[in-house]
Amino acid sequence: MSYPLHAEGFDFDYFRNRHAPMFAEMLGENCQRFEVHRGLATPGAPPPPFLAAAYFWVTSPEAFGAALAQHADALHGDIANFSQTQSVRGWAEVV
Repeated sequence: MSYPLHAEGFDFDYFRNRHAPMFAEMLGENCQRFEVHRGLATPGAPPPPFLAAAYFWVTSPEAFGAALAQHADALHGDIANFSQTQSVRGWAEVV
């Protein structure tokens, strides 16, 4: 998941220290690893594509979907604690 550069009311520390770890815990043993990234502006380069992003490595997409469905209310309810903007969600496969 990522949050756009102009996300309103974004609290990076909460996202990094509370929300992303909470989601990883909800994923259980299926979550092999997660990372939180902060977009950085670099002189002479285009602007970063996001303000913040979290990446979760899982072994089973089906188990990920089941955990997301099971904990959707808690996850979505927590967003108001660090952002007034919804995330952009995407899926990818490490190849």
